[in-house]
Amino acid sequence: MQAVRRRAARAGLVLGGLLTLLAAGPAQAGSGVGCAGTDCSVVLSNLITLKGDVSSVGPARFTLPVIQPPCLWQSIGDTVTGGRYIIRNFGAAAPGTPFGVFGAVQRAGRMLRQRPVRAGFWWQLPVNPAASGAQRKVCQSFPLFAFAPPGQTPPQPPVPLRTLAEYAYNHMRIPPPALTVNPATRGYVNLATYVWGRTVPVSAVTGRPGSYEVTATLGSETVSVWAQLAARSAFSVSANGPGAAYSGCGPAGSHYRVGHVPANAGAGIPPDCGVLWQGPVARATVQATLRWTVSWGAGVLNGPGARPLPPIPVTGQSAPFPVAEIQSINGG
Repeated sequence: MQAVRRRAARAGLVLGGLLTLLAAGPAQAGSGVGCAGTDCSVVLSNLITLKGDVSSVGPARFTLPVIQPPCLWQSIGDTVTGGRYIIRNFGAAAPGTPFGVFGAVQRAGRMLRQRPVRAGFWWQLPVNPAASGAQRKVCQSFPLFAFAPPGQTPPQPPVPLRTLAEYAYNHMRIPPPALTVNPATRGYVNLATYVWGRTVPVSAVTGRPGSYEVTATLGSETVSVWAQLAARSAFSVSANGPGAAYSGCGPAGSHYRVGHVPANAGAGIPPDCGVLWQGPVARATVQATLRWTVSWGAGVLNGPGARPLPPIPVTGQSAPFPVAEIQSINGG
C-alpha cells in the first residue's frame, strides 16, 4: 500500500531549527513481517487475518479500491539501519519534542552502542493526509517511532471497519456454477438448449451453496462479509453462438427437473432458461451467471449484514458443442 505521511499537530517541529517530518518511503508489498537483509516492511495484508471462503490465489477478480487506513506502521530498517535513520534525521530533538521523538533518538543511540547489537526492527508511523481530524488525533497519540523484535510489529492504531470489509470482499471465493445442459453434446437450429447450474463446492463456513462468508480480523476488530444469491434475477443466461438467450430462470436455472426438458419442447419453442438457436455453429457455448448480493457488518455474522457492498457476478460455461441444422441431420 502506498506510503502515507505523518503531519504534526502543531505548525512545525522545533529541533534546534525547524525540522519537517520526512515522508516515509513506500512499503515493499509482499515482504511482510519477515525481513530480508536490512529491509523489512509491513502492509495491510500482512496484518489482517482472513477466515472462511477465502481465495487461495490472492484477490478475487472483482475488487474494490480499499480505503487507506489513517496510519500504518512501516519499517525503516533493522536495529542499526533504523537507528541511524532516526539519529541522522532527528538527532537534534530536544526533550518534550512531540510524538516521543526525543525518547526514540535516545533509545536508538543506546542500542547502537550495545554489543552484541539487539535483533529487531525500527518502525515509523506516518499519517495519511486524507485522514479526518479525529483519525489524525488517534494516530498522533501513538509514538512516531517504535522498536519491535523480529517477526513482530508495534500495536496497530484502529483501522476503519469499512477498510477491513473491502479487503475481505476482495478476497472472497465464490466458485463458478457447474452447468448442466440438455441436449448435452449437440444443439439444433430452432430447438432450445435448457440450462441448470449449481455452485460447488459448498461454502466452508455456512455449509450451504446459497451463501458464502469471509471474516477479516485486525487486532481486536473483526468484520464479516456475507454473500447470498440475489432474491431476483440471480441466474441469467448468454451464449456465444447465434441464439436467443432466455433468462426466466430460478436460482438453479431451469424450473424443470435437472437434465430433463419439458414434454412440449419442440421446434421454435423458447426455453424458460436457456438458448433457442438461430443458426449453425461449430463450437457453441452457453454461459450462466449467478449474481450474489453482498453485505457486511461488525463481528462474526450468521447471516447478511446491514451495510451493502457491490454485488458479485460469477459466470460458468458449458463445454463447447456443435449446433447443426435439423435438415442436414435428416439428410444424412
